[in-house]
Amino acid sequence: MRANFVISGVFAGIRRNAAMTVALILSTAIALTFVGSAVLANTEITKFKKVYEAKLNVSVYLCTTIANGSQKANNAIAAKSGTPQRVITCAPNAKVTAAQQAAISKELAADPMVRSASFISEQQAYERGKQSLDPQSASLLKVGDLPASYTVKLGNITKDYQAFAAKYNAVQGVDIVFNPIDTINRLLSIIDSARWFSIIIALVVLIASILLIANTIQTAAQQRKNETSIMRLVGASRWMTELPFMLEALIATIIGGLVSVALIWTGKHYVLDGVFKVPISNGVIPNLGINDVLVAGGTSLLIGLVLSSLTAFATLRLYVRL
Repeated sequence: MRANFVISGVFAGIRRNAAMTVALILSTAIALTFVGSAVLANTEITKFKKVYEAKLNVSVYLCTTIANGSQKANNAIAAKSGTPQRVITCAPNAKVTAAQQAAISKELAADPMVRSASFISEQQAYERGKQSLDPQSASLLKVGDLPASYTVKLGNITKDYQAFAAKYNAVQGVDIVFNPIDTINRLLSIIDSARWFSIIIALVVLIASILLIANTIQTAAQQRKNETSIMRLVGASRWMTELPFMLEALIATIIGGLVSVALIWTGKHYVLDGVFKVPISNGVIPNLGINDVLVAGGTSLLIGLVLSSLTAFATLRLYVRL
């Protein structure tokens, strides 16, 4: 009988404050959507790092006939900006010599930072380039347009790359040492910025939701003051009079949380699967499945329920006398 009475009181309160309840559901849905988006962005960053940290290799590009001019031009830019200039390692209008290439191979084989190194000839670079380019661009590519190089796997790319690059950028016959981690870090920084944006917006809207929960409970308690007074007179405990108000807030939070799961999935579908469709299909960006969306939505819903419960309890104990 008590359960039926409490449930009927909950739905009666929701009907009386329908407008405030709808506002609470919407604000909670928006806040939890941003919380879930932050969780989802964090999942994407974790997957991205896990996929690429084990696959990252360093490319050591050898000299071409235009490398000398490129190195001099870069040094001129460095001189104007006051940054250190590098050693010129490529001869004018000349490719890497056989002797230089043999010396580079020997040095890489003996280097303790290097786990493995494989040579890619100009012909192999040309064939790989044709496969990665669209047909129109591939038809313009010729053997020699792409330099010969070494693909090097370091023991610890994060720790050893700076020392490795400084060492081999000064070796005669080497044009430049390239590390794709810089490009990946730029992409990660974009995702991380989206995560922090979601966190900031979520905090702002969560604060608004907390204030709205407190106001809704105070308004509902004032409207039902006579009812709760009668309940206390006939022996109802304070918990029994407070429970309907807490359940109203929790129900609104649950509905808002379910709406946020749908919004998170919609955002993932149109942003990640839509805007980044090609990188995902090519395996450049890890995809996120429905399980990731459910985990993010479930996490945000749990956070919402905890905050809603604490807010309702604090409001009833500190600002409302039942």
